Amino acid sequence: MVRGARRINLYLASFVGAAGTLFSRVLGAARDVVIGHLFGAGAAADAFWMAFTVPSVFRRFVADEGLTGALIPAVSRAERDEGVESARRLAGATLVALFVAGVVLCGAGALAAPWLVRLFAPGFVADPEKLELTITLTRWLFPFILFVSLVSFCEGLLNRRGHFFVPKIAPGLVSGSIAASAWFLYDRFEEPVFALVPGVLIGGAAHLVVCLPPLLRIWGPLRLNLAGLRSQWFAQLAGEMGKVVAIGAFAQVNIIVLRSLASLLPPGSVTQYWYATRMVDLAQGAVAVGVSSAALPLLAENVAGKDWIAFRATFSRSVRLIALVLFPVAALLVVLGLPAVRLLFEHGEFTPADSVAAARTLTGLLPFMLAVAGINIVKKAFFALDDRWTLIWVGGLGVLLTALFGGGLAIGFGLEIRGLALGLSISSLMQLATYLFVLERRTEGACELAALVSPLTRTAAAAMPAGVTAWVLLTWVPLPPGRLFDAAGLCLAGGIGVAVFAGVARLLGVEEVKAVWGRG
Repeated sequence: MVRGARRINLYLASFVGAAGTLFSRVLGAARDVVIGHLFGAGAAADAFWMAFTVPSVFRRFVADEGLTGALIPAVSRAERDEGVESARRLAGATLVALFVAGVVLCGAGALAAPWLVRLFAPGFVADPEKLELTITLTRWLFPFILFVSLVSFCEGLLNRRGHFFVPKIAPGLVSGSIAASAWFLYDRFEEPVFALVPGVLIGGAAHLVVCLPPLLRIWGPLRLNLAGLRSQWFAQLAGEMGKVVAIGAFAQVNIIVLRSLASLLPPGSVTQYWYATRMVDLAQGAVAVGVSSAALPLLAENVAGKDWIAFRATFSRSVRLIALVLFPVAALLVVLGLPAVRLLFEHGEFTPADSVAAARTLTGLLPFMLAVAGINIVKKAFFALDDRWTLIWVGGLGVLLTALFGGGLAIGFGLEIRGLALGLSISSLMQLATYLFVLERRTEGACELAALVSPLTRTAAAAMPAGVTAWVLLTWVPLPPGRLFDAAGLCLAGGIGVAVFAGVARLLGVEEVKAVWGRG
């Protein structure tokens, strides 16, 4: 009965988290459509996306999966050993430390913006006007870090209580706010790109506010607890966060490497790369983030109880759930990538050449999409096992591989932005293989990774006919010109492709599809 309950909880929590994340990613796509229409892939767009990247890199040190990955196990241990009040005191102490760290980071980042932008975008130095615009935007956008770190704090506590939806829809408010700000304030600024700044800051405040009602309802008021800073639980959490900073440093150096290389490529490359990665995020983010967020509390509970059978079951189901969605998505994007980019972004200042470049980059990123989804799950297992050192050294390896393959293919072989995408894909696949090898040894074979080969192979085999079907429909079914018909054609090809995948997967015995089909 317990295992059955856990299975239902994982599926339900994954679905709820994925639904919330999908909502946010759709609003993110709407934001990108508006920005692409107004600014295209020109200098102003490059400046904004680079300025948005700089604080986003530093937020990883005080937010996102690093914070939740350290907070959830720490709160779980405190609550298990000393009760809910101990967990609340730990949360209050963490809130104090997080707020102070966020304020300091915002101030330091704004002051250091000229040097940070030169580090992230050395290619912008050749264009002083573009460089100065990026520096000014970066200073305005740094306060966003404080909001997002507090949202991640709320997310960790809510996830601990099995609440996944609101924290995942909250980022969508940022995207919606940016889109609205760009659209309505475009003509109010001498430099129109500054119309995006109010949207970022107002959206940051809004996505914190929506997390507070469920947090207060579930946990009650949390007091700022200075005394808790001296507790053993906070000391353990601080130690884990120190390791998280190291993990985050490698992950963010990876982003710096990618952005630096992109800034050295022809103008517009930064924006084209951004839009390709946004398509990947839209495709995989909802599922990968939803499943991995739902899996961490269960994996942490399994490790705490030394229930390795349940640990293996949770890990296996998480991987299979992600593959069930992302394998057919990857197959369909090979065919539908360019039509989708054209439909979403090719209007206003976004040109047909920009669409082709973004679509080629998207194709190169598809192996990365699959690899990073797997990495997200595997990293949750290491977080649950309190093994941060593996995340640190594999992250460092990833930086070296990304610089080697990304720079070599983009610049050395002249593949430009597509080479950067391929280099990232190769690096990510090698990181995933390393993580899996270490996890198998770390758990002494408890994960039984070999048992995943058969179901994943069947899922991949079922995805191939889906891509072929979509290609046949797009190639041989004539449609009248017009965006409405383009959208209808994409939906038709994608929908029938998914149906073909489901049918073939059932014939091949994919467990999750058979279970859903059986209920129907």
